Amino acid sequence: MAIVYLEQEDGKKLHLSGDGRCDTPGFSAKNCHYTFMLDDTKDIIHTELLQVNKRLTLENKNICYYCCCENYYSIQVSIQLYSTEAGSSVAMEPLGFKRGMKEIMGDGLDIEVMTTDRSTSIRTIMREEFPNVQHEFDIWHTAKGLRKKIQRKGAIKGNEMLAAWSRSIINHMWFTCATSKGDAEILKCRWQSILHHVCNEHEWTEDDGQTNRCGHHPLTAQEQSKRQWMKRESSAFENLESLVNDKRLLKDLEQMALFKHTGPLEIFHSAMLKYLPKRQGFSFQGMRERGHLACLEHNENIVKRKQATTKTGQPRFNQVFCRRSKQWVVKQIFIPHTTQFIDTLVTSVITRRRNPTILYKVSTSSLALPQPALPPNIAPVPKPPKEAAVAELKRRF
Repeated sequence: MAIVYLEQEDGKKLHLSGDGRCDTPGFSAKNCHYTFMLDDTKDIIHTELLQVNKRLTLENKNICYYCCCENYYSIQVSIQLYSTEAGSSVAMEPLGFKRGMKEIMGDGLDIEVMTTDRSTSIRTIMREEFPNVQHEFDIWHTAKGLRKKIQRKGAIKGNEMLAAWSRSIINHMWFTCATSKGDAEILKCRWQSILHHVCNEHEWTEDDGQTNRCGHHPLTAQEQSKRQWMKRESSAFENLESLVNDKRLLKDLEQMALFKHTGPLEIFHSAMLKYLPKRQGFSFQGMRERGHLACLEHNENIVKRKQATTKTGQPRFNQVFCRRSKQWVVKQIFIPHTTQFIDTLVTSVITRRRNPTILYKVSTSSLALPQPALPPNIAPVPKPPKEAAVAELKRRF
């Protein structure tokens, strides 16, 4: 955080990405972590923890929770604790985003670009409450949603060729966003060029008379014979055309020209399973502490963790078979994770236990911090007395 403030003094503005992670799969989650990550360094600078509450609206309590070890102030993570207010599981993510944005900007940090998914609730929050922050959409979520639509339409009889082109279409979306250099018109033009390429048409004339061509090298006769090309009158092409020229997608592409995505955040959410497995329940305080440990481990390793090399200095790779795409993919092999921060924390606790005169800049115990007022459960109606429930019990047999 200290480095971030120093960069702000030099006139550098923040480019952040944010995403939510619920404690259980599906649409019946009880808790949600919303995390904010720096785009350039991939450090996590803020996270929100919320709990669904269908009955009570309680007073907000604002505190900041930092790691008790002074040696790790360079990777401290601010966690904002609020009394629960989200009325449903789907309302937790936009609420966590809104509170996190206010907290970060309230600390004097200047956000220039904020990257999120294409949630309509977050769109509204950005438009109404943070109009001076440029809102970019996450390519990772957009490509994931488009792949599902292609696979759904490709499963229909007569559209098998559309499913065969799925990987190339998604790769084309990533390529167009990566090479547009911030120009939304170039992005949309390159994106729509896929409709010509799939028909083996690599040079064409636009409606305005301008001639365009694909960016790849001229295909040889052998290369052309290896591909299954679509016909414009086919059902597969008509379905692809409806997806590529979707009005909402074309409009949203204007907010993807900076090539921002939340892939590193998804990796962090996967790493959180070490501390917060979704198949196991935890108390609110337990989730808060475990989430804090996950942030500390991520921030410690994001700088140190490099790609592993062989004895001769060559980078190491591994081939993994992807069951979804039915293809082999190449992945980098990284050096193992380190958990040195845990040793530092344990040493700090033992030292403090042996010498009670040691004082820290912040409270060393989370129990000493104000605790959020939580209801006994998240049921929408109060729990009746057990005696009354037993008395009303009716059996079928």
